[in-house]
Order: sequence, then structure tokens, then C-alpha cells
Amino acid sequence: MYVYSTFIVFSILLTGCGRMSYSKRTYILDATRQPEPGEAESHATIDVRRFTIDSAYAGKGFVYRRGEHEYESDFYNQFLVSPAVMVSEKTRHWLCRSGVCERVLVPGSQLESTHTLEANITALYTDVRDKSSPSAVMELRAFLIANDQTTESVVFGETYKASCPLQSNTPEALVEALDKCLAEILTSLEKDLKKELSPT
Repeated sequence: MYVYSTFIVFSILLTGCGRMSYSKRTYILDATRQPEPGEAESHATIDVRRFTIDSAYAGKGFVYRRGEHEYESDFYNQFLVSPAVMVSEKTRHWLCRSGVCERVLVPGSQLESTHTLEANITALYTDVRDKSSPSAVMELRAFLIANDQTTESVVFGETYKASCPLQSNTPEALVEALDKCLAEILTSLEKDLKKELSPT
């Protein structure tokens, strides 16, 4: 089911009233980490593969959860690019600035990696079941894989989930809340990577 107005979801679903608007609007996530000064804590080279995403959240349209099994996709408020691509890129940029490893490979790099990071996005939506307190929800299942010349072995696998309230019933507030969710998840992922990659 699609939502055919910028204001249907944020006014009708959340407050019960609204007016019609038909201009499509696009957004990007902007979770950014400040660069970490000094040398990297590990000599690892990480290849961040493009993340996968559950089919329910794979489209560009914002997804709203209205009930236990009821979801809606917003045709007029969308991400500019695929959520899986965008979250992969933000993760890559975040780790580049974190000092968690010596280098993070760019897509298509011919350099060899010591580790591979894979992840699947299992939730990416706005929960509007409580119309007085909507919240953004993001969940990601990540795996760190150690590479050598003959085999690959899973170093760790972890699920990260974050939920952040919307400050207002607007698409901009939704994106801001999702940014906070992503930053919270990447902060936790970074801590786990540092623990696993730090020299013993």
C-alpha cells in the first residue's frame, strides 16, 4: 500500500488531519564521525561489502509500521538512493575516520584485505503505532570475517538495534531520528571491531 501525500503519514497517521501535497521529496542519511587523531589501532585492512537488506525495506520509499503486521511505503518521501547502498557507504566512511584499522578499502579496490565486513539490514522503518510518540527503528546484523590465502573464518557476528523518537511529525525529523539510530549502531560496531582487531 502506498501513501499518496507528503502529509498523509505525518498528519493523518500521526495526528488525524492534513492537507494534500504532491511534490516528491528525497533525503539522505548523514551520520558522520569526527576523524580520530593519531595512528590506527590495528594494521588490519577491511573490505566493507555492500550490505544486503530485507525485502520489506529495500525500496527507496520511507516505511511506516502502523500495526503488528501492517506497514506502508511512502511514495512521496523517499531516500535518494537505495538504503542498502547508503548505509554501506556511511559505514565505510565512519570506519575510515575511526582509527579502528589501517585502511578501509574503496569499492572495486585491487588491494587485498585482512578482514571483510558483511551486514544485513533487518529493520528500517518508523513506528507509528503510538501516534503520540512515533520513533525511528533500525536493526543491522553484522559479521566480521578474517581472510587468509585459503579460508575465511567468522571472527564475530552481532545484531545492533536502535530506536530514536521523532522530535516532530515531519519527514525531516524522521531522517534526523534515523541518523541518530545509525550513529548509535556504528558507534557500537566500532567498539566491537576495536576489541577484535586490537593487538593482543
